[in-house]
Amino acid sequence: MDITGPFPKHKTGVDGILTVVDRLTKFAMFLPCRYHAKAPALAEVLYAGWIRTKGYPKEIVCDRDTRFMSDFWLALIKRWGSSLKPSSARHPQTDGQTERAHQTAQVLLRTLIPPDQKDWVERLPDVELAYNSSIHPAIGMSPFEFEHGSPVTSPLDTITPRTVESDDHLLFLRRMQELLVKARDQMTKTQQRMSQQANHQRLPCPFRAGDLVWVSAAEFSLEQDISRKLLPKWMGPWPIVSPAGDAPEGPSFTIQLPGHLPVYPVFHCSKLALYTPAEHDDIPGRRTQDPPSMDGFHEVGDIISQGRYNNKPTEYLVHFAYCTHRADRWLTRAELQATAPDVLARYEHKMQGKPVSSVPRHARVQVPPSDRRLRPRPGLTS
Repeated sequence: MDITGPFPKHKTGVDGILTVVDRLTKFAMFLPCRYHAKAPALAEVLYAGWIRTKGYPKEIVCDRDTRFMSDFWLALIKRWGSSLKPSSARHPQTDGQTERAHQTAQVLLRTLIPPDQKDWVERLPDVELAYNSSIHPAIGMSPFEFEHGSPVTSPLDTITPRTVESDDHLLFLRRMQELLVKARDQMTKTQQRMSQQANHQRLPCPFRAGDLVWVSAAEFSLEQDISRKLLPKWMGPWPIVSPAGDAPEGPSFTIQLPGHLPVYPVFHCSKLALYTPAEHDDIPGRRTQDPPSMDGFHEVGDIISQGRYNNKPTEYLVHFAYCTHRADRWLTRAELQATAPDVLARYEHKMQGKPVSSVPRHARVQVPPSDRRLRPRPGLTS
């Protein structure tokens, strides 16, 4: 399920299409809706267009649109007895059959509507009928035939009538069983062919839990008056917490992002790149990949040790979050007390053998600039 648009606003007020495709039969419905409609309005469109005739779905695959991930929609799905299967962020291949149905519907609309594009809503039934009565390559038959047990009747049948079949219900059940077996066999062959085609030049995923990785900057929303063209291509590095699925090799992973980034932390491996520390670089002496701070501040992750030299105040060796130990700095107690009091209190409790009540939040400390620059390693994504 997905929404496409916006299209020219119709006289009824709709300017989008809610596309719903059945995973087994490939039967599709193209339901007109408001492109920026709220979650309750989309739920009414889905109920009136699909659920009223097909029943409640067992699973719903969709993207991470804020309307589909809202509390209202999640509560409604739970009440329907369905489960929501959201796709990975910015990875439309997860719901590929709906995306492909979008493209087919748009191609059909281009051939049916006039240049003023005012009657695209009136043409949606024609598009839906043409889509569902065409042979679908994934199942080897039309979705209409798989859904109802016989091909759609056309005006040509009045000229060349088809052979009349028996109305025996046993023959109908046998035919439906044959259609199901044929469709499953064809879907298996199609999946194997598509898998071989997709994996033909695909390299093994090099990421594992605990690795430091870069995340493509395209995955993050921009602040006002910020140009994406002038931003670094990669952000991070941040550690991989765990694979998003059951397989340890991915292909999607949960990344430990800073708390101030309002981004869903699961990314496909195609959006990641391995981080290589300077000491393991293939070219000795080359500048490290560590990025410069965007605002001159770094997050304090932990205090490693403390020391006092001559009559100077006690200093603490601080490790910054998401940075290598080459970036560790010595800071005074006054600096830590002013910027990271929770981290300092946790360290002192640890040194005194007292239990720590809670994990402190990372604090941001301004540090002198360095020659670090962002330089991701190419060719490591899959």
